[in-house]
Amino acid sequence: MSFLGLGKSVIQISKSVYDEIINHAKEAYPNECCGVLVGTTYHAPKVFESHRATNANNDRAHDRYMIDPKELNLIDKIARTQGMDVMGFYHSHPDHPDKPSATDREWAQPGYSYIIISVAGGKDVSARSWGIEDENASFKEEKIKII
Repeated sequence: MSFLGLGKSVIQISKSVYDEIINHAKEAYPNECCGVLVGTTYHAPKVFESHRATNANNDRAHDRYMIDPKELNLIDKIARTQGMDVMGFYHSHPDHPDKPSATDREWAQPGYSYIIISVAGGKDVSARSWGIEDENASFKEEKIKII
């Protein structure tokens, strides 16, 4: 898996994928869901697929997530056979804002988009995307454009 380092401020995502990640967040409530965003970087970052991942953080699934590296490598391999790349990740924040936590920042890598879905009471949702330019940078919000 490569770090794309796109320096993007907009991430385009298909409506069907956006709806899928929102539904995943609602279904996982009151725990955090997580998954991988797959797409292309031609002209502009576009997400065409999402892959649900198992939240491997069994001890704190209500407020932390972890994607098993083996699962991530498999998703990356599948994406590459389809001519796509891992573009980023998504996860939910049950009953918390759609802003990155200190833990989110600690684990973030440059070049990827991180969509955070806030789920309040299991039904009210909002989503925002974030990215970092380098390992010492703070998160910057990226616009989500539904295509």
